[in-house]
Amino acid sequence: MRFYYLILVILLFSCAKEKQCDIIRDKQEERGNFYFYFRANYYATPQANNINTVGLNSNYVSGKVSEEIYKSYEIGDEYCY
Repeated sequence: MRFYYLILVILLFSCAKEKQCDIIRDKQEERGNFYFYFRANYYATPQANNINTVGLNSNYVSGKVSEEIYKSYEIGDEYCY
């Protein structure tokens, strides 16, 4: 029985997600939400590139972060998630 628990623990730790890191290209606060913008985000169709919801810049991959994280990073910093 202990053998099965050991195997389970090993499997859980071996499935850990690798962190991805990007350089912050821009920062923006929009309606109390905080966003980092990373690399270019172009879609296959030109129409999809022109979508602009809630004032967000759809030309870049973005990530919503907390206010604390937003204030602790500057444009040009590397951010890992």
